[in-house]
Amino acid sequence: MPHSILPIIAIVGEPNAGKSTLLNKIAGAPLAITSTVAGTTRDRQYADASWSGVDFTLVDTAGLSMDLDEGLEENVNRQIEIALDEADVILWVADGKQPAGAVPRHLIQKFRKIKKPLLLAVNKLDSPKTRETAAAAFRKLGIKKLYPVSALSGLGIGDLLDALTEELKALGKHEPAPQKTAGIAVSIVGKPNVGKSSLFNAILKEERVVVSPIPGTTRAAIDSQMEIDGENYTFIDTAGLKKKAFRQSQPDVFAGFQTFKAIRRSDVCLFVLDANEEITKQDQRVASEIAALEKGCIILVNKIDAYTQDNLGKSGGKWDSRRATDDRYGTLRDYVSHHFPFLWMCPAFFVSARTGEGLDEALAAIKPIFQARNKTIDAQVLSEFLRKKLKTNPPKLLRDQKKPKVFSLRQLDANPPLFELVVNHPAAISMQFRKALQNAIIKELDFWGTPITLKLKGKDKS
Repeated sequence: MPHSILPIIAIVGEPNAGKSTLLNKIAGAPLAITSTVAGTTRDRQYADASWSGVDFTLVDTAGLSMDLDEGLEENVNRQIEIALDEADVILWVADGKQPAGAVPRHLIQKFRKIKKPLLLAVNKLDSPKTRETAAAAFRKLGIKKLYPVSALSGLGIGDLLDALTEELKALGKHEPAPQKTAGIAVSIVGKPNVGKSSLFNAILKEERVVVSPIPGTTRAAIDSQMEIDGENYTFIDTAGLKKKAFRQSQPDVFAGFQTFKAIRRSDVCLFVLDANEEITKQDQRVASEIAALEKGCIILVNKIDAYTQDNLGKSGGKWDSRRATDDRYGTLRDYVSHHFPFLWMCPAFFVSARTGEGLDEALAAIKPIFQARNKTIDAQVLSEFLRKKLKTNPPKLLRDQKKPKVFSLRQLDANPPLFELVVNHPAAISMQFRKALQNAIIKELDFWGTPITLKLKGKDKS
């Protein structure tokens, strides 16, 4: 099955220009954290959106720091080069309440040299009467495609989106080209230095990528095809997601782009953790991306050959050393499960890229998960399954709601699996019942390793 990659629009600009507010407005949901405090955005925020039949992905980034210090030139260069490499169209957002003359010359010069489509959105121009006058000063910056907008009220957003989608159409990006992969697409994802590239080489049984103890050695996603037991696989190695370094204006955007695109292309993700390190917010961020994009997942706890009871103290007492004497990996398994409860249906393997321990078992789990993602359950089987569930665990009456009634369950799609539950009134169905039914579908109808979506539909709605 082809895996489509949507064109990317990178939202860049100075801190507190309203980039996150603009992303939320276009996406139609409060996806990014917004604040009047400059620099609120620290990690990238991805959001798929559509306008006039054109689908695309928006990427909100942390503000480009304009402090006049010796690192300015390096920081600006790095951000612009990343945008050039990874985005199809660049949307520069400027604060219209600030004077145009306050925009640093370094930034203007860099944007003028961009060879990709560049649009300037002058934000926070809330008054229709004064917006053109305020925008006129920014036209002197020399950016031809300028649009006065208000991300807060929506003023001018339609014109901006028209222009953005026209740029994508001109690039031939209005119909996403399928990203071809041979067989099952498997990405190897995780934060830097957990051993992704070493695992990649161990799987392929060759030195396909550079391995180094220095975090961030991998700079691009790499594809390799191989056959395992007669099945074709495409393995995708990715750069790790870095955390914010001292005196840098934002996390490593390049790695974020690559990881996001690799996950999107995947059927199954190999989510790599380091057995000897504490689980961090970076790890949880990667796991959240996998879950949000509804991908199959296998958790690989790597470097297990170096795991000893001495490592239990690294997590600040969260590890239970008493159990380690009875079950070498039991405590580690509990620790991982505690941090990723939303991946409860995904198998975890304790592996070593260096010795090969556990790799064969982990690789053998990929195909069943792929088959589960593409499975379609017979309507009669679903009907009988629902009948039994309603007999043993009917939905309970919620306060101030109609009596809940469930009529039918059917599968709408596969890869990822999507089910529809027809009820009398969706608000009358408790979240507890929905979650229990969703979990039962995974357990009893064998969707292990992949998230499923359960959608509710009122019977009176067409």
